[in-house]
Amino acid sequence: MPKRLLGRRASDNAQAPAGSGGEAGGRREGTEVSPGDAEGSERPRTVESMLQEFSGGPDAQPPGRTARAGKYDQLWQLSMSDPLTGLANQLLTLDRLTMALARRRRHGGEVVVWHIELDNLAEINTELGYTTGNTVLVEIARRLTSVLRAEDTIGRIGGAELVAVLEVTDEQAVGPLTRRLQHTIDEPVVVGDRPVRLHAAIGVALAGDSESAEDVLTRADHSTRVGKR
Repeated sequence: MPKRLLGRRASDNAQAPAGSGGEAGGRREGTEVSPGDAEGSERPRTVESMLQEFSGGPDAQPPGRTARAGKYDQLWQLSMSDPLTGLANQLLTLDRLTMALARRRRHGGEVVVWHIELDNLAEINTELGYTTGNTVLVEIARRLTSVLRAEDTIGRIGGAELVAVLEVTDEQAVGPLTRRLQHTIDEPVVVGDRPVRLHAAIGVALAGDSESAEDVLTRADHSTRVGKR
């Protein structure tokens, strides 16, 4: 992924804040062995699992269970989600995509990334105000979440940029899913008594065998920009 993505402000809208060690001696630092894997096999630790370990996890047992669960929830909100929309932030989106790619290498299937550019969000902010822009953005986030599966990831990686990460068994599902996402965004959002339309450009990339999460996101981003020309 280009540096401009990694360094991008998590929210341009309403000025809201965004929201390898050595191998000697056995398992590499930063990896964990899954109980279901073959003996000695390794998989990367997720950001979520490390956060749970640090905080005691949401299911920590008494004493102090309630306090620990609350601490975990606060850390989760601050570290993993966009504060305006509640979507995954850039950190969590990259982590989920990395894990999806690891599963693809082990079990097959396809990992698909959609990069969604909300082209006229800045114009809505300027002409109708940031409160209206926020309302529209939150509603679009809600709609996209409702049409995707619970195991899919929808994230906000920039002020007007969203990313969807899905694991599918057949790449022929990509076309219908793309049209469904586009239709979901194209439906106007009624703010007060005024319908407001967002115009979005959507790029899509299927993960290659040796690609990193940053590689796939970069190709999806490029696909969006090519489609806008």
